[in-house]
Amino acid sequence: MSAQGARRAMKAWPGARVAVLSPSPTHPQDFGNRKRIHRICRRYVEEGARLTFIHYPAEMEWRGQLPFRAAKGMECAWAHNFTVAPSRYLHVDPKGRFHEIDEWWDEAIGIFLTWLFSVETFDLFIVNYSWLSKALEYAPPNTFRILDTHDKFSGRRELLESLGLQPEFFYTDEAQESIALGRADLVWAIKQEEAEQLSQLCKVPVLAMPHLDDFRQLERPAPDADGYLRVGIIGARNNINRINITEFLSIADPIFRRNFAPVKLMIGGSVCDLLQEIESPFVELIGPIDRVEDFYRRIDCVAVPMHRSTGLKIKTGEAISLGLPVVSMAHAFEGYEAASPLHRMGDFQEMAETLADLAFEPQPRLDILATASAQAHRRTNAVIARAFRRSDALALDRRRLVAVAVCSRALVFGSVEHLALRSTIDALRDHAVVETIVVAGHAGDIVAHAAFVDRARRVLVADDLPGLDEHREQLAELGVEAFDVGSLLAGLIPMVLIADALHPGLWAADMPQTCLLLRMELLAAGDFSPRVPAGYRQVVLSAPSLTPELAAFVDGSEAEFEAAPILWHAPSFPWRRARNMTGRRELAVLGAGQRAITSMVADMAEANGLDAHGVWRAEQGASGGLTCFEATRYVEDILNGIRPPPEFAIDLGGLALCREMLDRLRVPVVSIHRAGLHRSLEQGSPLRASTEIELWNVMRYLSLSPSADPIRASELDWQYLEGDGGWQALWWRCTDYLDMRDAELL
Repeated sequence: MSAQGARRAMKAWPGARVAVLSPSPTHPQDFGNRKRIHRICRRYVEEGARLTFIHYPAEMEWRGQLPFRAAKGMECAWAHNFTVAPSRYLHVDPKGRFHEIDEWWDEAIGIFLTWLFSVETFDLFIVNYSWLSKALEYAPPNTFRILDTHDKFSGRRELLESLGLQPEFFYTDEAQESIALGRADLVWAIKQEEAEQLSQLCKVPVLAMPHLDDFRQLERPAPDADGYLRVGIIGARNNINRINITEFLSIADPIFRRNFAPVKLMIGGSVCDLLQEIESPFVELIGPIDRVEDFYRRIDCVAVPMHRSTGLKIKTGEAISLGLPVVSMAHAFEGYEAASPLHRMGDFQEMAETLADLAFEPQPRLDILATASAQAHRRTNAVIARAFRRSDALALDRRRLVAVAVCSRALVFGSVEHLALRSTIDALRDHAVVETIVVAGHAGDIVAHAAFVDRARRVLVADDLPGLDEHREQLAELGVEAFDVGSLLAGLIPMVLIADALHPGLWAADMPQTCLLLRMELLAAGDFSPRVPAGYRQVVLSAPSLTPELAAFVDGSEAEFEAAPILWHAPSFPWRRARNMTGRRELAVLGAGQRAITSMVADMAEANGLDAHGVWRAEQGASGGLTCFEATRYVEDILNGIRPPPEFAIDLGGLALCREMLDRLRVPVVSIHRAGLHRSLEQGSPLRASTEIELWNVMRYLSLSPSADPIRASELDWQYLEGDGGWQALWWRCTDYLDMRDAELL
């Protein structure tokens, strides 16, 4: 299966993290904006993401209380739910003629986001409403930023004034709204008409993202016993609804009278508070409604008499989502796909005459109109689905994701693999989203080290990992999901796949957009295949030095070699120093295999009164007269305080990982000729020995000098190792894959 096909076959955002900031809660879904926000959040969860909801309570219900049921609902619905307490008075009037775009901004939000983005990496950050757009500036470059506008706020004052209304809520001008839009990577408009207008104010993509509830056919009532056509009109208590309904009634009343139309306009919702002075035999004021469905079960069809307003008419979406016959003004149907001429009335007179005609039509005419509503729902749902797919494509194309395939030992504190993974995450977290995929080892290691899972946050496992069935429930509690490795990688399509452990799915993957980086020092000796996978854009073998074995492999394949350290982050790492209680100075011989030089070094050590031991890739009893230890275990024993570090070491080559660890622990290491990529190979270095005489002199110097002298002699080397200059050249190739060659990682 191709990468694109695999992505279609699985969820769009497996293992992703999505943060949503909203001034409205998602629970209960009793208002249109809450329904929309909840629907969008739910969609990303259904596509495999873990969602963090950040509620900045700006609505009346939350100003003086903490609604228990609503708060509990949000806690249960989302992986994380935070409430940021307002530190200022909300909804103030503008200082000038218009609100400045950040006039309602609360620095409490900024303080919270600063902390949140420091402890978690997010693939997407969705901010609701332009007046909170400043929040987008807190997201790091590796997070794709979406502004969900809900409404166009420039031009709002002018519209209200044209209706003879006092401007209310938030309104601004085009220059200020342009600032808000420019902070996003993608802007969502509530309907296509506003998308076209907003796209003129910014250079970022603008997509129409309407809102619809799930379709649920509502059973309509039996025909009225007195023969009336019961027309439902619903609205909230605001002056825009009042003016539109009042104007419609002033035109409809004489038309109904003239035609002796059996029409009953049943008006529901809090808008009735503003319509108490209406006197018409065709109007019945129902008042506030607890359940919208209960109101709609009493009517034959829905009318939406709105010809001037802003935003999307959620009441239109509610009606077609319930499969009800709908007669609507064209303006009120904007954002929805019309399926009948009755969805696009030109003026109030046409709407009134249509309702009068419907009152005399037989019941099948309403059934046809109900079918048109279901069709309009399907068409609009298709528009929404396309908008989501386009949003996904834009975000995924911009996604800076690095996947690290590891053995479960990488989660075990104190292991070399753990240090390597931790340093990789720390080095890249500000520049890319890092996903850890455990492809080897045992699931029990993950469960036993839940603290690191919490810290790394983004841990997935191969579905064939040993011990998975035994620990599946515990892994679920940690938020760790299992996937087929090949399908997962094809869905993620990382920019770089770093392999610290191997899995057949890595070799079989077809990922022409991905660079595979094999960190040779971390791969077990039996893991590496002599065949270079062909499904990647590029295959790079990475190690601190180019050994003859690696050189021979690179020469015979299309792979490339790049020098890079094992640890990608240079700060000091925690370790416990064990004390040497023998009273004798120890010398470690790195790379002490079956080679003649090992015996010579052993003899030199004995002559200088040093206790020498060997370090090699595999456990072996002795080599050249030296007791030898396996390199990884040797380093881990030093880091965990089981073994004291040696006074100094001699690097015979082949153990780059061990060499790097000792360098970082500031153990003086003598390099012989071709013994690794290190500054000590330069002419004049006090720790360079390319001949037998030089080696003898260096060992003699180290064994006779006070312990502080070798440290001073190595000072320049260590500064080079730990500073930007020391590792910059090694980073260029690796960081170039992330478009951050100039970034300072150390």
